[in-house]
Amino acid sequence: MNLVIDLGNTTCKIAVCEGIEIIESAVSEKVSNREIAYFISKYDGIRSVIFSSVTNHSRELTDYLRSSFDYFLELNPSTPLPIKNHYQTPKTLGYDRVAAVSGAHTIFHDHDVLVIDAGTAVTFDFITANGEYMGGNISPGLEMRFKALNKYSSRLPYLHYHEMQLKELGETTEQAVISGVFNGLLYEIEYYISLFSAKHPDLKTIITGGDAISFDKKLKNSIFVLSHLNLIGLNRILDYNAQKFFKN
Repeated sequence: MNLVIDLGNTTCKIAVCEGIEIIESAVSEKVSNREIAYFISKYDGIRSVIFSSVTNHSRELTDYLRSSFDYFLELNPSTPLPIKNHYQTPKTLGYDRVAAVSGAHTIFHDHDVLVIDAGTAVTFDFITANGEYMGGNISPGLEMRFKALNKYSSRLPYLHYHEMQLKELGETTEQAVISGVFNGLLYEIEYYISLFSAKHPDLKTIITGGDAISFDKKLKNSIFVLSHLNLIGLNRILDYNAQKFFKN
């Protein structure tokens, strides 16, 4: 068993994993030694831990992790990956994108996969059945689009996605903003899926991230919604490196 810690800008996800199975997970605003100790005491078979962070964190935390497990891995641009990375600037590639495509290839290792992460930003990443990550695109997410309309216009209100306000054509300004933002991103996602499906007939499409559920039933194409995709990917990266460590 492994412990996976994914420290983001707003929340921290912690999970106990075995293979592609997540045995237990938790979400909190920050991670502490106490939370880690809880998992250690409950699962005495945990030998390895991976720590991925996009924000500042204390040296005390990583020291605690390093001393509490047989193998500790902190994800960085130089970390060996179980996939072949064709990204030309690996140092600027987000850890969330690395984890997502690693997770996608773990689940659908015999298929080309398009990974759509609908969060603060929306990312579109493609990995082949051979495990070759070819790159991807980044676009503003729902919340970012709503904020931009309000910030860069003098009269448009700051709104949030609301299912009841969604129309094909807005009949009020609120409806026009909500429908324009949501439908615009929906059509964007559908276009990417159609484009890659035409080029790769055996394609699997995974959508993940905080806003994934909002698009799930509205997309015409067949997709898989996996909220824990990044955790599965981080666990795969950990297994790939820990295996070498325990062999030596």
